[in-house]
Formats: sequence, structure tokens, C-alpha cells
Amino acid sequence: MAFSSDQDALGLNDLALIVSVSGVTTLNVFLSGALTVALPTIGKDLHFKQSDLQWPLNVYALSYGCLLLFFGRLGDIVGGRIMFLSGSIWFSIWSLATAFAPNSGVFIGFVALLGLGAAANTPSGLGLFSAFFPPGPKRNKAYGVLGAGQPLGFILGLILGGVLTQSGATWRAVFYMQSGLGVLFVILGFVFLVKQPRAPARRYTKGLDWGGALLSAAGIGLLTYSLADSTTARKGWSTPQIPSLFSASFVVLTIFVLYERYRERHNLSVLLPMKIWNQSGSKMISVIGIQFFVWWSFNTLAYFSTLYYQEVNRLDPLHTAVRFVPMTIAGTLVNLVTGYIMHRVPSRPLILVGILGYSAAPLIFALMDVHASYWSTAFLVMIFTVGADVVYPVGNLHLSSVFDSDSQSLAGGLFNVASRIGTSLGLAVTSSIATATSQKYQHSHPDLALDSPDVLMAGFRAAGWTCFAVSVFSFGIALFGLRGIGIVGQRAEKPGAETVQLSDLEQRVPTNDKPSAAPTQSTLTAPEPLHIKSSAAPSQVASNESIVERQEND
Repeated sequence: MAFSSDQDALGLNDLALIVSVSGVTTLNVFLSGALTVALPTIGKDLHFKQSDLQWPLNVYALSYGCLLLFFGRLGDIVGGRIMFLSGSIWFSIWSLATAFAPNSGVFIGFVALLGLGAAANTPSGLGLFSAFFPPGPKRNKAYGVLGAGQPLGFILGLILGGVLTQSGATWRAVFYMQSGLGVLFVILGFVFLVKQPRAPARRYTKGLDWGGALLSAAGIGLLTYSLADSTTARKGWSTPQIPSLFSASFVVLTIFVLYERYRERHNLSVLLPMKIWNQSGSKMISVIGIQFFVWWSFNTLAYFSTLYYQEVNRLDPLHTAVRFVPMTIAGTLVNLVTGYIMHRVPSRPLILVGILGYSAAPLIFALMDVHASYWSTAFLVMIFTVGADVVYPVGNLHLSSVFDSDSQSLAGGLFNVASRIGTSLGLAVTSSIATATSQKYQHSHPDLALDSPDVLMAGFRAAGWTCFAVSVFSFGIALFGLRGIGIVGQRAEKPGAETVQLSDLEQRVPTNDKPSAAPTQSTLTAPEPLHIKSSAAPSQVASNESIVERQEND
């Protein structure tokens, strides 16, 4: 079952591999969408306290997000195939177990365990594409399909979650279906993920950096929790523990960086090599920065769009999800088209066009007439929003061209961390701005209630302008930070091409020598399939707590 590299067309084996990897990672997103709609019904059936209703979403986000780096590095040590299949089996088992949860405590615990499986299979699973597909059209198409599955998974989760949770007796069907699909994708993985030889990386011979894993998980966990809590707590940032936890997260992450630098200087194993940030030609800071700010704006706008549909248009969760169908279709097409043209179009203008197109969405949202029809305003927001999806495959392919195969899962984990933290910080900051604006508007119009459409729209418009400003900032990063990136999706042609070896970076003793010249265009791809790397971050729509709250009120 060899994967041919002499033809651009995807064969049956290629498609099965893509379905396995893309399907499993799409299920991770599907769960977020399904939980968003299903929690009120689940809460009634399992006798949740109202204050605990958000915990399943929160613990899933925490266990998923804070362990991405750890499982990414572990995948580089034990092999992407083993980590991907193990994480996927774990996810399927606990999906089935969740369907039999007898009470709220067990349900929350099982969902947290589900997050561990998602954290394990996401970075290593996505990194497998580079090990099986050489650089060129085949790999580009694989990333296009992968990106298309992310918005599709979330919207299907919303719709099917709404349909299958009409009573306390049917919500368990969501997890039965999720477990069954997970098993199917695992079987495809066992059959079509051909085991490949793997030389041990020198930097891992000294063992896993457990101290770095603990510090990174603690820092990211504190940051994610404090940001999530700030959007749901009644007093927001005025709640005493939120600023304390937020500050503590930065202290822990600073210690993590210093700790990693210390271990790196002493030639010890590290979780995250600090030298990757300034390595010539990697453009790591720019790529991660673009991903961070684009996902800040993209997911935050999706969140406030759901609020608009529910609180201003007074739609129920299911009809709200239907309003996102055009975005799902357009996002799927954008990802597929991007996958087909990446080997022909320079990546910098491709990203710039994508961000520029996306920027129209928050601008329209900020200027939107609430009395206009869906097709004349909100529909345009849904369509232009998908321009952000261009960043996903292009950014990941660039990183796959730069970094060594022994750090692909780590790169995928890092890219996903940037996406999740960008979303969390974006929701927290933008929600604070929107709330303050609405309160100010209501203070100047005392005859209006705080939940009246006019008061809400004042805050929503402020959120739209904030997302627009962030998208413009990300456009600036791409304009000035991606110069020289070239065409990252093209087929390797020179047998002597090289890639940046992170294993070599960690073995070097710091000197005062001048850095080597930046790699030429030929160094952005590698000739051997086993030395082609990848990382991935799914394009996700932000989880919408408001759907849960509104359906509970109904």
C-alpha cells in the first residue's frame, strides 16, 4: 500500500488516509458544537446545577488545550502513527463511556478525558500528512480537505446536537454516533497508515522534559481558564480570582521559557526549543502571530454573530445554526481551492488576499442594519468570514517545509495552541469592550433595558470594529513579516535541497558567530518524503456559551 508521489491525483489509499486523519480531528470540533446545543437537555436529565452547566465545555477546552505541546512532543518521540491511533482509540472509548454517564460529576469527568484524546491525536495526526505525502499538489489537497472539515464539523455538531437532543432520552445518541465514527476512522488508520522506519532523534535520547511539560500545561491551563471564566462570570474581570489567575499564568509561562532556555544551554532535552523563534527563514513569529490574531478575529466574530441571531433576531439554537450553513459551504470551498492552487501561487499574496477578504466581514457586521434581511447583510458576513481559512493550510505548509520531521507533532501542537489562546483572549477582550459599550449606551438611554436590541447592538458593533482592527493588524504582520516566504506548496525538484534540522539546533553550543544566511527558496521544501513536515490547526468556530444559556432559559 505505497503512496505514489509521481502523480498529482489522489488514489484510493490516499483518500482513505485523508479521511482517517481529517475525520478524527473533525470529530474533535464536532463535539464542541454538539455540546454547545445539547448541554441544556443534558443538564436537565443529569440534574446539573445551573452554575455547573458550563463545566463540560470548560474542562474539554482545558484538557484539550493545555496538553497539546506535551502530546505533540511525545508524538515526536514515540512516532506519529502510534500517538494518533492511541489518542483516537482513547477518544472513541470515552465517547462511548460518556453516553452511559449516570450523573453530572461522571459526565464532566468523562468529557475531560475526551479532551486528552483530542490533545493526543490532533498534533500527531495532522503531522502524519507530511510523512506520507511529498511536497506538492497531493499534500496541498490533503491539507485543503483537512481544513474544510473543521467548520463543517462544528456546524454539523450544532445541527445534529439540536436535532438529537429534543428530549432527555436522545442526547446520548450524539456520543453513540461519535464513538462509532471514531472507531471507523481508527480502523481506516490501522489499515492505511503504513508503518514507516524512524531513526531516533538525538535530542530525545535523554528523555522527555517532564518539568517543561508540567510548566507549559499549568501556564496554558491557567491562562485558558481565566480567560474563559472572564466571559461567563457575572462580574467579569472584577471577579477577584480572574485577574489573579490571569497574572499567575504569565508568571508560570515566563518560568517555562527561562527553564527551557536553561535546559537548551546545557544540552538537555526540552519540550519547546527556544531557538526556533529566531531561526533564519522559519518566520515562526510571523506565522504564529498571524494565526493568533486571525483566529482572535475569526472566532470572536462567529461568537458575536450567534449572539446577534439569538438576542437581536430572537432565533432558537437550531435556526441559529442554520444561519451558519453558508459559511460552512463557503469555508469548505475556500479550503479546497486553496489546496489546489498553493503550489502555483506565492503564499504571501495568497494570505494577504484571504485576510483582506475576511476583513470585510467584521466591517459589514459593525455597519449592519438590524432591520435589513439576512441575505442583504448577515449572509455577506458569513461569506466573507471564510477568507480567514486561507491562513490555515498556507501557514501549516510553510512550517512543514521549514522544520525537521522529528518536530512535526510539536509544531502542530504549537500551531493549535496559538489558535486556542488567540480565540480565548479574543473572546475575553472583545466581550469586555462590547459589555462596556452596551452599558455606556444604556446609561445614556435610561428608557431602554440592558437586553434591548438597540443596547445590545451598540456592544455588538463595538465588537465588530474590534475584530476589524485585529484583522487589519494581522494583515500588517503578513505584509511585512512574510516577505520572502515564496511558494510553500510546490513540489521539491532539487535533490540537494535541505530543511532546517531542529535536532541540530538543540545540539549547537551558542556562539558569538554571525547567523547563517537565510535559506533560499529551495530550502523551503525537502526531497525525501520522510523529511517533509507538517503542522496543523483546524479552522474552528468559537464555542458559543450563549446558545446554552438561551436554550436553558427557553
